[in-house]
Formats: sequence, structure tokens, C-alpha cells
Amino acid sequence: MDVSALSGPNFSPAEWINANYKKFVEENGRDDSDAASSFIRSYVAKLQLYIFNVNNAVEESSRQVVASMPRIAKESSSLHGEVRLLQEKMSAMRLEVAAVQNETGECMATLERLNTKSQRLQVAKESLQESDGWGNLLAELEDGFERSDLKGVCEKLMALQKSLYAQEQLAGHAERVTQVDDFKNRLEALASPSVVQCFAEGNLEQAQHYVQIFTSIQRLPQLQQYYRAVQKNFWQQQWKQTLELQGTESQPQQQQFLTLYYDQLLEHCQRQVKWCSNLFVDDSTQPFLVIAELLPALQPTRDAHILQLLKTSNERLEMLAQFAQVNQSFLLHLNSLLEQSHITLPEELHRLLGEAVFEYFHKFILQYPRLEETQLSTQVDRLSSNQATPSDAVRHLEESTRKLYEWLKAACERCFSITSDLALCKLITLLNGIFKRQLESFGRIQRQIGLSLGSASYAAQSENWSLLQYTMSQLQCLADFQAQLHQFEQDLHARMASLAVKLSKPTNRGPITIFQTCDHSARNQLLNTIADYQQKKSEATDSLGIFPQIYATLKGHFTDTHDITLNILLQPIETHLAHIRPPLDDHSASGIEMPSFSFAPQESITQIGQYLLTLPQHLEPLLLSPSALLKQALEVCNIKYTQAIPCADVLLSLVVEQCCVMYQTQILHIKSLPTSAATQLSVDIEYLSNVLEELGLSINLQLSQILTLLKAAPDQYLTLSSGCEPRLVTAIRQMRNIISTQ
Repeated sequence: MDVSALSGPNFSPAEWINANYKKFVEENGRDDSDAASSFIRSYVAKLQLYIFNVNNAVEESSRQVVASMPRIAKESSSLHGEVRLLQEKMSAMRLEVAAVQNETGECMATLERLNTKSQRLQVAKESLQESDGWGNLLAELEDGFERSDLKGVCEKLMALQKSLYAQEQLAGHAERVTQVDDFKNRLEALASPSVVQCFAEGNLEQAQHYVQIFTSIQRLPQLQQYYRAVQKNFWQQQWKQTLELQGTESQPQQQQFLTLYYDQLLEHCQRQVKWCSNLFVDDSTQPFLVIAELLPALQPTRDAHILQLLKTSNERLEMLAQFAQVNQSFLLHLNSLLEQSHITLPEELHRLLGEAVFEYFHKFILQYPRLEETQLSTQVDRLSSNQATPSDAVRHLEESTRKLYEWLKAACERCFSITSDLALCKLITLLNGIFKRQLESFGRIQRQIGLSLGSASYAAQSENWSLLQYTMSQLQCLADFQAQLHQFEQDLHARMASLAVKLSKPTNRGPITIFQTCDHSARNQLLNTIADYQQKKSEATDSLGIFPQIYATLKGHFTDTHDITLNILLQPIETHLAHIRPPLDDHSASGIEMPSFSFAPQESITQIGQYLLTLPQHLEPLLLSPSALLKQALEVCNIKYTQAIPCADVLLSLVVEQCCVMYQTQILHIKSLPTSAATQLSVDIEYLSNVLEELGLSINLQLSQILTLLKAAPDQYLTLSSGCEPRLVTAIRQMRNIISTQ
């Protein structure tokens, strides 16, 4: 019987019994009640025997544990005693160590004082010995200077320096330091002609000899200064020769002076980097320091010569762009040379080199907005020409808008190429004025169309729809101007975002750029201005926050042009309305009231009806499927154009709405209205209502109420006037001379 399963974590009595029964059946080959009884008896007996054995084992283990407890207690007591003994021995040892420290501490301090005094005595002895030889070294140095023995003087001066260090503790040390410095100055003066000559000739072997000499006397920085002075003198002469040579050339060739000089300087710098790496082992930055000191000190200065060329040039912006490109190209090659040579410039030299290249050009960056404004103003002035007819004016407006944005894009490109967009915010400021001047052209053309509308020639030609076409073209041109302005603003925002990233980068790491030469206050001002534009962009609804006033002016032009369009369509209606004269004193001789069916609409109102019926066929060719720009323009003019109905229907509804208002206004100007005249007027209004129904429209509420009040019998006037505007009720009652019963 397998009893190991009884101790399992997932023991199941039923499964265990079933598994053993199955095994019993397989062994005996029987599966009946007798077999089951036999299996149960056998397994119960075995389990009882197993339990008996377990109980015996547990009792035996308990007896052994109880028997061993006295021995364990005795051993534990013995172990505690040994621990106490060990603690006592450790305490005694600590006391002995403390006593030894107290006894030897004073002796050790005495030994240290004696050692220090011994060292001082040794130094004093050496100083006295050196003092005895100081005079001899001075005499030998003087003799070497008289013989101009550079090598001998250098050796004696090194010995004198060692002697100086040895006599540091003796009196008169400051005087001896002064003597050594004087000898160093004399040695430097003695060697300077030869140093200048070897640097001028590029003699590496001789230069290395002088590096050793100046290093030994701790004057290597002075030697490097001699190197830079020789280089700067040479390149100052080259600068003058370059200007003299270019002065004899033609105007385009004279503008190449900076390119030629920079190319020569770069080529020489590449050679000098290798030469200096062999000469000054741990310092290859001297050629770049030469450039940093040379360029600001050039005479005549770069900006002075460029100003002379600008005075004689008619293309100043193009010339400035050329010089800006030369600066960028020169700096690009310098950065490439630094990277190829694995040279990391010190932070100060990094700043100085950038300022040497770009500092002179900042005055031209400040002048750039004024030059750009002059050029753009001249170009816009050429566009501002008065056209003889409205058609010519509208066509000219379309062309001028296209040219204007071409010039503005070119101006932005010049701003980037000349100033690297550092003058972008100032350019945006002056562009407001340029846009205003262009919008003045829109205003002039609007006035020209308005004057043409009021002229006799157009007033007499009711079938001439050319002015309507002109206003539609102008609306489309305005929408084109606004769409291009929106895209232009997006481009400016992208440029400003890029500029902000460049200005925010650390100036002392990475490649040298023009942005590191910006003054700290100017940099912060630029970043603040860009942040303001970005804030305005997030707050603006109709624009992107750069030209909000231009958008406001544009919206006014949209509205004015649309009003002119309505006036063109309403002019025939206004003319016909002016001819309507109700028969104010029309009383029949017999005093019999004529029925309303005996009245016919007046000629003027029928002419208005015929005109309104012909409007759709004139409007649909223009507005049935308008261009996207014209649709956009109309939506700006009136929100009704945003509905999902044809623009022609919207315009027609606006004309009808104004027609009803004009008719209503004329009716309310009537002082007295006899019964027959009231009947005639109601017939006219009903005719107009029928015409509008054919167009799918209706008269307005006020005109409908006037019709009700005109048709009301005097005795029913008060009842039928319920729900009408009090103003209209009173006016019509006074016209009809109806006595109020209230």
C-alpha cells in the first residue's frame, strides 16, 4: 500500500481509495461485492497497522527528547560562562591599548616636530649654498648677454630660476624675483628678431627651438603672441593689396574682394593648423585666434569698404545678400576645418571667432529693413496707377495682387539670406504699411465702380450688367488676396518658430553661427516678440495674429464691394419706385367705391416685377457654380451664403429683401391715402407678392402687415390690426384718416 500520498498537499481520500481499488481489481481480476468487501477489510487492517506504527514512533521520539533536555540545559549554561569570560578579556585588552596610546602619543608629537625642524634646516642650508652662487650666476648671465649667446643665457637663466626657488625662504625674495623677470625680458628682446624672422619664413625646426627656450622660461604665451603678430601683419598687408587690386576692376569684380580675401585666408589657415600642431603640441587653436584678432582690426574696415560700394550701387539688397553669403560660406568652411581637425575651441575663442566674422555685418542687418521698405514701396508705387475704366482697374488689381505676393516672398528670402531672419520681426512691422498701400488700391477701385454706378451712362442702361461682373471679379480678387495673406502668415510663423529654436540653442557649443553674436538684450527682445505673435495666433479667430488690422480692413472692403453689388442690382428698382405716385386726391365723382378687381397694378410696379423675374437669368451665369475664391468672398460678406443653396438664390433673396424695405419706406412717407389710393396700393403690393412667389420668395413681414392694414375696412381696422406692429398700425390709420375708437 502506497502511503506517501497521504502527506501530499492536494491529497483527496476519495481519489486515493478509488485508485487503490482499481489497482486491486486489476491484480485479482474480479469486480463484485465480495471483492469490494475483501478490499475494504484488507485496507482497513493495513491502515490501522500503519497508524499503530506511527504512534509508536512518535512516543519513542518524545521519550528521547525528554531524556536529552537536562544535558542541553547543562551545555547552554557552560556556553554562557565562556561568553562572560571572553567579554572580560576584551575589556582588559582595550584598557591596555588606551594606556599604550597615552604613553607614546607625546613621544610621536616630539618626533614630528624634530623632523620638521630638520627639513627646514636642510632647506636653509641649500638656500645659503644657492645664495653663495647667485652672484656668480648673475655675472655669467651678464657676460652671456654681452656676447649675445642665446643658448648660454637660456641655460644660466634656467639655473637662476632653480636658485630662486631654493632661496624662497630667505630675505630679499621679491627683489630676486624682479631680477629674474628682468633677465627674462632681456632674453625675450634678444630673441625677438630671430623669432619674428623664423615665423615669417615658416621655419618649423627653428621655431621648435624657440618653443623650448620660451617654455623653459615660462614665456610660451609671449611666443604665441609673436606668432599671431607676424600672421596678422602679413594678412593686413594682404588685405590692402586685395583692395587695391579690386579697385582697378569693374563694378561686379570689385564686389568679389571679400570672397578673394576669405579664400586666401582659409587656405592659409589649413596649412597653419598642421604647422602649429607640430610646433605647439597641445595647442592647435592659434590660427583661429589669429583670425579672431585679425578681422576686427583690418584697416580699412570691411563695413567701411562695403558702404563705399553700396553708395555707388543701384542694387544694394542684392549686394548685401552677396556679402552675407560670403560670410556664411567662410564660417561654414571654418566649422568644417575645426571638425576635420578634431579641434574644440575654448568657450571664449568660440565667441570671439563668431563675432570676428559677423560683428561688422550687424550694422547692415539694422539697415536692412529700411532698404527693404524703400524697394517694396517703389515697387508698390509702380502698381498704383489710375485706370480709365472699371474693367481695366479690376484686371490691373488681379495682376497687382499676384506681383505683390511675389515681391513679398522675394523680400522674405532676402531677409533670410541677408540677416538669417534676425530682422524678420522688423520686416513684419513694415509689411503692415505695404499691405495698407495695396488695400488703398482696392478702395480706389471700389470708389471708381461706385462713381460709374452713379453716372448717367450706366444709370440709363438698365440691361447693362458689366458693373456686376466687375464687382464679382473684385470680390474674387479680394478673396485671393486674403487666401495668399493667410498662407503668407503661416510661412512667417514657420520662419519665426525656426528662428526661436536657433536663438534658444546654447551659444558656446556646436558649430559657430551668426546667432551667437546677437546681443543678449536683442536676443531676448526677439524671443519675446516671437512669443507675442504666437500668443496672438492662439487668441485670434479671423487671422493668424500677425496682420489683424489688414484682415479687418479686408473685411470692410468685402462688405463695401458686396454693398456696391446690391446697389447695382437695386438701382433699377429704386428708379421705378421713384415713379410710383399714388392718386392722393382720386375720388370718383359719383362717390361710388370701385371694387379691387377693377384696379390694375401701376406701370412702375409691373416694371419692378418684370425686372425681378429677369434677375435669375442674369445672376445664374455668374453665381450658379462660383469659384472657390468667390464663394469664400461671399461667405465673408454675408453668413447666408454659407447655406447649402446656390449663391444666386441668396443674392436674389437679399435684393428682394432690400426691395421690400425700400418699398415699405416709400409707402410710409405718404401723408394721406384716400380709399381708392389705398386699394391701388394694396393691388400693387399683391402683385409684387405674386411675382416673388414665382421666384420662390415672399414679401417681408412689415410689407405683409401694411397690405393687411390697407385692405382692412375702416370699421374692422382695429380688429384686423391685431398682431401688427404698432408703428405701422398708427401710420396707416393716419394715412387713411381712420378715426381711432380707442
